[in-house]
Amino acid sequence: MWAKRAIGARGAAYNRGVPTDALTIAPVVLAVVLVVSAVGKLRSPSRSAEAFRDLRVPAPLRHRAVVEALPWGELLLAVLLVSVGGLPGVLAAAAAVLLFASYLALVVRALGFEAPVDCACFGEFAPGRITRRTVVRNAWLLVLAVLSLVLADPADGISVLGRLSTAGAWPWLLAAAAAALTTWLVTAPAPDAGAPSAAPPASGPLGDPAAATDADDDYVRTRTPSLPVVLGDGTETDLRQLSTQRAQLLLFVSEGCGSCQDVIAAAPRWRTELPAVDVRLVVTVPPGEGALTSSEEPQSLHDPRQRLRDTFGFWGTPSALLLGADGLLAGGPVTGGEAVPEFVDEIRAQLGALA
Repeated sequence: MWAKRAIGARGAAYNRGVPTDALTIAPVVLAVVLVVSAVGKLRSPSRSAEAFRDLRVPAPLRHRAVVEALPWGELLLAVLLVSVGGLPGVLAAAAAVLLFASYLALVVRALGFEAPVDCACFGEFAPGRITRRTVVRNAWLLVLAVLSLVLADPADGISVLGRLSTAGAWPWLLAAAAAALTTWLVTAPAPDAGAPSAAPPASGPLGDPAAATDADDDYVRTRTPSLPVVLGDGTETDLRQLSTQRAQLLLFVSEGCGSCQDVIAAAPRWRTELPAVDVRLVVTVPPGEGALTSSEEPQSLHDPRQRLRDTFGFWGTPSALLLGADGLLAGGPVTGGEAVPEFVDEIRAQLGALA
């Protein structure tokens, strides 16, 4: 459906066939997505850097300057999409098409990697593993970008916001905002009361409740669940039984995760520095598959059905979780290439204080 709109310029009006006001909202929606993406990246720059590495972005584009500039570029693009018209508006829409086409290509390629990849497309917002749903989401964003380019007119100096205000389309815009807010309120996952909070290790990682301090009161030590896992030699056991004698530091990693490589490399050193704790690598492949399988103590743990991640409410790698020898969770989970080493440092410091 096409509508005729009269747009005045210095007192002279001309008629122009334009899409309905509802379609004009497309670049506004895209601009909101870009703002959310940028804010998420700015709030968690390390996670964005890890995502670049995990997605195997070409090395020149993984440079720190590029990673740090990307969210500011997204913010600038969001502003241009709705505030400029004419040729600058066309160029902004074309840039949006190129950007979202690149994002789509990256996630489609990541689905073919030998190991699952975690996406930080929105920084700390909406983290999670790349799936077909991620592809559908990015494809839809590309559609919005293409539609924004189609709507742009190099001969028209009116911005998107100008069109909306001239056409009296603000009710459409408010309706779209209300729909977005309602969708978020309905679909956003609520905090899982049964999962431990992502906190520093509680006092007494070796299972000594007397070591608790006031600083740890916010961390609720729940009972270690009796979840089935498989050791590197194929022996079946469960998480609670595993931690009945010694504290367990579980490092959730993946061979295909670029951010995990430093954690995997540091694991032998951490075993030496934490002699009272079993430091184990946890992977989602069966024993014998992949180079991370180890039948030497402390053996690797294998969770092909990903029960552990689902139970504790995290999906990113690398992640870490500390189980106390008293049958209670002692710290974590924490996620990220920087957060995991910091977590280990805190455990080391507490063990030193208890010695």
